[in-house]
Amino acid sequence: MASDQPARKSIEEIEATIGSIKKMLVVGAVFAGIGYLLIGMSLFLELTQFHPLLENFFNSFPETSLAGGGAEARGGELNTALAAIHKWPSTLMWLKLGGVGHILVGIFIALGAIVRALGVMPHRLSHAMAVDQE
Repeated sequence: MASDQPARKSIEEIEATIGSIKKMLVVGAVFAGIGYLLIGMSLFLELTQFHPLLENFFNSFPETSLAGGGAEARGGELNTALAAIHKWPSTLMWLKLGGVGHILVGIFIALGAIVRALGVMPHRLSHAMAVDQE
């Protein structure tokens, strides 16, 4: 009579799977760590460089908008200040989106490790029950 249950894995197979689960968790943690560093770097740059740059611009050119132009166009000085300001949003957005992406990849890998661990549990339990019955 054929059984519908899969064959029980050996202890060596279970230990190998547990080793790969640990590696998956480390890789997931590294991705999440890089993501948090990218987001932290974007916040640091935003608070220490971008906001002071904006404040300096509005103090130097109070009648000019960030879009350019205004009551008096000052030529090179104004264009240089606007170019410095306009380069920051794309850099900050890249850091923030890259950080969120890395964190999500880390979470995905960790969830994969959890699924693999749950798949191994019946095999470990069957070995534990066999030891208790002997």
